[in-house]
Amino acid sequence: MTKKNLIVSVVLFLKEIQADSFKVWVQPRMEQGPLFGMLEFPGGKIEDGETPESAARREVLEEVGIEIPASSALKLFKYQDYSTDLKNICLFVFLSDYDQLPKEKGVWLTIDYGEKSAPYKGKIPPINHVFIDELTVYIQAQFNAGLIKFLWQM
Repeated sequence: MTKKNLIVSVVLFLKEIQADSFKVWVQPRMEQGPLFGMLEFPGGKIEDGETPESAARREVLEEVGIEIPASSALKLFKYQDYSTDLKNICLFVFLSDYDQLPKEKGVWLTIDYGEKSAPYKGKIPPINHVFIDELTVYIQAQFNAGLIKFLWQM
């Protein structure tokens, strides 16, 4: 059986970056399958002719019902390749400071720098632990260096 190859964009919405924690927004996965009901970041497949950023904005509009304002930062954080039994996936992971997200669509998770994503084991897809843990190290380093106010200007 040949694996399906997918290129995907996801957005991690951040707020309340503090000395010991920050918040990241997630929504329950509504698509049937092994990840149904888990908390995930909005995003999806990049369509033909789309840039990763435009796909991220489109997916947020489709899944969350909001248009990320042009004035709101959308910064590429990393690329991540991974595979499942059925798919090879290349992810473009974006960060956004936009925090006006609908309460009925998702929740804000508090990420403690010491615990990272561990409290959410079994509640989020395994690949999201990678994103959150790397992001936690990055944000903590930026905060400790006094650079957090410049995070969105990079």
